[in-house]
Amino acid sequence: MRLLSLLAAIAVLLVGSLHAQDDETQFNRQQAERLNKFAKSTFDKGFPRQARLIWMQTLKLYDPDDEVAHKAIGNVKLGSSWAPDSKFKYPTTDTGTGAEGSALFKAYEQLKKDLAGAHRRQAQTWDRAGRKDKSEHHYQMVLRWVKDDAEAQKALAHHDVGGVTGTDLEQTLYDRSKAIERAVNEQSTVEYPVETVQQPNETLDVAQVKYVTVKSEHFLLHGDAEQESFLKQALVWAERTARVTPVAFPWEARMGGEFAYFTSKDVYKQILKANANRVPDLTWKLENTSTSSIGGLAIGATENTQVLFDAVVRNVAKAHALFGSDALNEGIGHTFVGMMFNNNRLFAVDLKKQEGTTASEEDREYTSPNFDVWKNLALEMAWKLTGGVPAIDLAWCDAATFTNEQRIKSWSFCDYVMRRDPELLRKFDRMILEAKQKREKKPIEFAEAFTTGAGVSLVQLDKEWEDFWTEATPVLAAIRNNTPPLMAISKGVEKWLAAFNEARAANNAATVNWSSQLSTRCYEHANYLKANKGERGVIAEHRQIVDLGGSHLGNMFAQMAIVDVEANQASAKKMFERWMLIPGYRDALVHDFLRNVGIYSEGNILVMDVVAGLGYPKSKSAGFLCHPWRGATGIPDKVEVALIGPELEAFLEKNGHAKQKIVGYPFTIHFGQQVNGDRLSYRCVARSERGEPIEGAILLDAGTNRRASAPGVVTFYPFDPLPHGKIDVTWSWEQNGQPQSLQVNFTTK
Repeated sequence: MRLLSLLAAIAVLLVGSLHAQDDETQFNRQQAERLNKFAKSTFDKGFPRQARLIWMQTLKLYDPDDEVAHKAIGNVKLGSSWAPDSKFKYPTTDTGTGAEGSALFKAYEQLKKDLAGAHRRQAQTWDRAGRKDKSEHHYQMVLRWVKDDAEAQKALAHHDVGGVTGTDLEQTLYDRSKAIERAVNEQSTVEYPVETVQQPNETLDVAQVKYVTVKSEHFLLHGDAEQESFLKQALVWAERTARVTPVAFPWEARMGGEFAYFTSKDVYKQILKANANRVPDLTWKLENTSTSSIGGLAIGATENTQVLFDAVVRNVAKAHALFGSDALNEGIGHTFVGMMFNNNRLFAVDLKKQEGTTASEEDREYTSPNFDVWKNLALEMAWKLTGGVPAIDLAWCDAATFTNEQRIKSWSFCDYVMRRDPELLRKFDRMILEAKQKREKKPIEFAEAFTTGAGVSLVQLDKEWEDFWTEATPVLAAIRNNTPPLMAISKGVEKWLAAFNEARAANNAATVNWSSQLSTRCYEHANYLKANKGERGVIAEHRQIVDLGGSHLGNMFAQMAIVDVEANQASAKKMFERWMLIPGYRDALVHDFLRNVGIYSEGNILVMDVVAGLGYPKSKSAGFLCHPWRGATGIPDKVEVALIGPELEAFLEKNGHAKQKIVGYPFTIHFGQQVNGDRLSYRCVARSERGEPIEGAILLDAGTNRRASAPGVVTFYPFDPLPHGKIDVTWSWEQNGQPQSLQVNFTTK
């Protein structure tokens, strides 16, 4: 009798368990259907990239076999699994209106509340069934969808972390992230003394290259004499980085280093060849690299100032981290450059350029120097069912054969684990080096040994990495501090895009697409300016001050954004005509390297991102160009210096024309992301129709204000108003050791 009773009780439990499991399956099905429905609506209204992320959420969070989501993102079923359809091309262009985007954002916020409410009710059901493991999962999902829920916070024993609630691990992540962020913010405005010194270097002298040397407290930098002022700025960034790295890494490291960076790759090759007996794999390095080292000297070709700054910051960070494996060494370099500049322009091995080809949007993004683009790629990778590249795969990565996905994972993994516990990275790095020394590739044994030695598995770190990049909790969302793309859709954005494309068409430039993802920084800066009405003028509009609610990365964005605080759609044509007078703004209106733009307007404040969407032109026949172009008529003769701003004033003073109020209409060449060829070789000869020379000077793409110049722009500033009539202009420079020239003539008003 007792046996029958026991069996009956077991049967009841089994039936109850199976019924509960059925309920859980049905619950996940309902949540998936809600997400799929919203994703379809988002797609239909013209926001495909946001729709894809939501379909990926369906698969990752609720049903990995959901047919609707798989087919929507271009997967096909092969047997019992799903795989990408090689013939499927998912659209990436936003075509929706501002009104539709605003409505979608409100609907998504409501959807998140509905999803959270359903999880809360499911958690309560499991609580009553005595299944704490199940109830905790659902309470965690409540906080994935909403930031604040007292019931979930209590059930998960959360405590206050930075104004939201979280776990002890999240407290560590938050504290370390904020400490690093604070150090970057503080150091970004600190100046350090740098002087020019006479200090020979045997490696450079053997190569018989000419150089100037600048020295700071801890660093020595050799480079082109014509770049002396930029070399000094580079060492300021080196000193700043040297004060940030100890916050990120708890171990001691020698602060110091010697670098040699030249604008010409020919000079870089000359140094390698002259020291051939000290350079292993010389032939390969000559063909595939732009940076290397000889003895204790880091050398490289840095074709513009941003690459120069990137190089020194990267070297300082690597010297403190002391990672020896390719994946972590590259990853931590990218991490620090991203934190300091939100940009990345240097790689241990040159990326293969796709010039002369029509690269896909995905290819363009993987080769973009803009870190906001990289962050979007990391987010999409984290939402993949597989999580993209497993951390264990980084153990056998080779910089010479890095895939795009491996590069994104190495950087984003280093970024996360550095915040969690950098000692884990050091442990991982040492084990990688040991395995390579033994020439062993035993992933299972490696993973087990890491778990034993580190106290946490690589699989767990992968899961945490996914949670970090997908903002799985209120604390992680607070650390990431991202603006949702659907929030960055302003009223009438489609009208601004149409007006912008009309202005580009008037300058023979191809139409561009608008991106809600690229509009997030625009949204943030527009609202910063709205909140700080005293921040007006050429300098103030292109910066953010932390004490006024800005951020360091926001400041870096603002420097190269287009900002107009008197924007009005009714007078858009006149506004764009005014932009043509400003070389850095003109750049966005005349060439085909610009593929996508970010746009956000708030009242009369208009902010545009015209950097992150740069890439190779759609047309194979398109390329660099000059303005004014050949045969142009009606060109203005002059521009007010005040319209362009203090960087032009300083440039004029340097060239003996201080306090000048007017300059001639600037001539420009536009290369897209960066200036081509030998930067020091550029010349511009201009003459009136009478043959009289037009005096002026060239400003390359440098500075911290987009008005005077912009990435990829070479500008010739005539010192005086242009004569009326026909003007002949000859540009010349060297590229790959070959002379280049461009001749145009145009007519002024």
